[in-house]
This record gives sequence, structure tokens and C-alpha cells, in this order.
Amino acid sequence: MRRMLSTGGPPALGIAGTALFFLAWEGVARLELINPAFLPAPSAVAVSAYDLIVSGELFSHLTASIWRALLGFVFGSVVGVILGIATARLPVFRYMSDPLLQMFRAIPSIAFVPLAIFWFGIGETSKVFLIAWGVFFPVWINTFLGVRDFNPLLIRAAATLGAGGLRMLWNVVLPGALPLIIAGLRISLAVALVLLVAAELAGATAGVGYFIQISAQVFRVDQMFVGLLTLGILGFCADLLFVTVVQYLFPWYGAESRAARR
Repeated sequence: MRRMLSTGGPPALGIAGTALFFLAWEGVARLELINPAFLPAPSAVAVSAYDLIVSGELFSHLTASIWRALLGFVFGSVVGVILGIATARLPVFRYMSDPLLQMFRAIPSIAFVPLAIFWFGIGETSKVFLIAWGVFFPVWINTFLGVRDFNPLLIRAAATLGAGGLRMLWNVVLPGALPLIIAGLRISLAVALVLLVAAELAGATAGVGYFIQISAQVFRVDQMFVGLLTLGILGFCADLLFVTVVQYLFPWYGAESRAARR
């Protein structure tokens, strides 16, 4: 478990810090230092969460959100890696596409919400498009930098051994660029959740973002906190799963830093 935590610290400290946070929150709510209508106690939020879990409502919203985030993350990541490699390895393509890519990268992804709805309606396509759009740019720029800045001496050494073309790319360049590619993917994982909520707030009939919006309309602040905590837990679990999968597929990734902490 220790290796899976992004900070690499003892899990007991993380658990203790989280417990202290919720205890302090409970104390503030119980003492009514803040109006409980605006800041319900964690115990009240837990009761609402239990009711939503038992009824199955929270699970249906969570399933819809996970499906959208996953599709958008996969599509955006695949296109980002492909274009990152292309712009790094093909100078002519890079010079032609760089102005457009840099221009679109400067536009906040949330600004595309009205346009996505206009193009694709309020169905699933618009939400997946928005998530994929936001995921694309961190993956693209990290892949581009990783491939472009790869050590040329290693490329020359591989070339003297007969490597070239796709073989050079697959066996030499991509493994060397992998740390930056993984960093881009991990950043995009959080971006996907941010844009997921923005997309669901703009128009949806299910999803955690939609649930938060509906709870706000009926002044159920406790349910709003259930949605917010659900997003936080979802993000933590997604990051934990990502790190676990990366360490399983690439045991050498981060091995030096893990050894230094021992």
C-alpha cells in the first residue's frame, strides 16, 4: 500500500490527517460555529450517503460519470500520444500544426461547453468530446517533449546496432519518453474529472455533477457534500489505480525514488 500512495509516505499519517480533518469539521458543525444549513456535519452527510447508496441512486450517477470520464480519457490520451509523437518526429508536420495547437491549447476547455452542446446536443457525445479535448493537451505536450528531448546519443547507438524506423521508435524512443508520457496521463486523469463535472452541469440526466446541481436546486446541502466527496474519492481511487497499473506494467518506473525512501 505504501508504494501505491503518490506521496510515498506512511499510510497511517494520511489516515490520521484525514480523521483529524473530519473530526474538526464535525466539531465546527456541532458547535454551530457555521450555520449547519450551509455546512452540515460529516455525520449528517454520512446518513445522506447511506440512504443514497441503499436506494441505488448514487451508484447510478457514479456509473454514468465513470463511463464518460473513461471514454473521454481514453480517446484524448490516444490522440494526444499519436500527435505528440508525430509533432516530435516530423518537423514539417510540427511547423504546420504548432500554431493551431498552441492557439487551441490556450482556450479553456470549459469555454467549449456551449459549442459542444450546439454540435452534439446534450447526449453523451458532447460530454465525451469535452473530456477528450481537455485530456488531449497535457498528454500531447508531455509526449512531444519526451520524444523531442530524447537523448540523441542513445538514438545513434541504436542506429549503429541496426535499429531504425518503427523499430527505433517502439524499442528506443518511446521507452525513453515514457516518464513524461506517464506524467501527462496522470495530470490528464484529474483534468478528466474536472471537465466531467463541467459537462454534466451543462446538461445531463445522470452523473455526479448532475446530482450536485439537482441537490443545489432543492437546497440539499448534505447531498451536495455527498456528491463532492464522491468526486474526491473517485479521483483518489483513479489516481491510486493508475499508479498501481503503471508500477505493475513498468516496474522500473520510479524505482530509484522508491529505493531512496526506504
